[in-house]
Amino acid sequence: MGRTSATALFVLAIATLALVPHVSASITVRDLGTLPGYTLSEGFGINAAGRIVGTSGDGEAQSRPFLWDDGVMTNLGTLGGSRGTAHGISDTGLVVGESEDASHVMHAFLWQTGVMTDLGPGVAFAVNGHGQAVGCGFPTSPSPPCHAVLWQDGRMEDLGTLAGRSGSAYGINDAGQVVGSSLASDGFMHAFLWQDGTMADLGGLPGYQFSVAWDINDAGQIVGSSTGADGITHAVLWADGGVRDLGSLGGRSTTAFAINDAGQVVGISISADDQIHGFLWQDGVMTALPTPDGGSGAASDINDAGQAVGGRYLYAPAGTPAAPSPGVAFFVAAVGLAGATFAFYHVRRTFRARNSPNRR
Repeated sequence: MGRTSATALFVLAIATLALVPHVSASITVRDLGTLPGYTLSEGFGINAAGRIVGTSGDGEAQSRPFLWDDGVMTNLGTLGGSRGTAHGISDTGLVVGESEDASHVMHAFLWQTGVMTDLGPGVAFAVNGHGQAVGCGFPTSPSPPCHAVLWQDGRMEDLGTLAGRSGSAYGINDAGQVVGSSLASDGFMHAFLWQDGTMADLGGLPGYQFSVAWDINDAGQIVGSSTGADGITHAVLWADGGVRDLGSLGGRSTTAFAINDAGQVVGISISADDQIHGFLWQDGVMTALPTPDGGSGAASDINDAGQAVGGRYLYAPAGTPAAPSPGVAFFVAAVGLAGATFAFYHVRRTFRARNSPNRR
């Protein structure tokens, strides 16, 4: 539903995929296209109306955040620099992301009805229907490491950490519950849930070291990933006080990026040859999303209508308006999960993953 990413390069331990995933034939694919003058694009967030946000660029020094609405892609501009990415969009049309300013420093932004507001150094990954935005910011110092923060009513609130020095928030629902990942006292990144001023460690699968929470829906269900001491990364769902392994597409490395209010989950599974397979998980079954021309795939967000976005494509259940894709290879960057510090220029560019996810 939710999120995102522009700038993330955490390191993900990738294991070998053993089987070729089964692909659903009940999903159609639509190419989002690119902004005029650019050759690449990647969508990160989608809201209830099917409006999509992401980034379009030349693969080098230039990129711009975009808003896509039924085939029309709009350039949202920047804060004066040459690069920018939109990570999340609310159902009310609020857009958040990151942009370079004139001095080439990345700042978080909130965009609304044609106006981009500078939220300060950092990156915003998700926004809810009340205008509360979350991400990675610098509440105590203008330099790294950054903390998980909440922007609302023109101010930034430090959400704290799990006894470590750094962290980032990736998802927020309409109840104001926030999820993300924070450095903990054991030196590893742990998934967290923040609510009512308290940050709780979500833990992970048995034997885990790293974990990250990417999204939360309005029912309080949380998705992300958990990595064990063996380096194997699993897509997981936190619900009803426990954590559940969502399985894989036959491989051993999966990450869940978004969950909608119906409990449908999307994410990716990565092979040893860097092929990225997007997936849809529902009712205990994980299905591969179709990939044009058999190329790489991705899935970073899903709305309540079951429409998902990933790479430069919109996925829709068969029967909803979505034209077949002309078959262009995905523009996908590396995805990752852990790092000892969260410098804003090293935060989820590729996914963010996150209406957050709840990127609403």
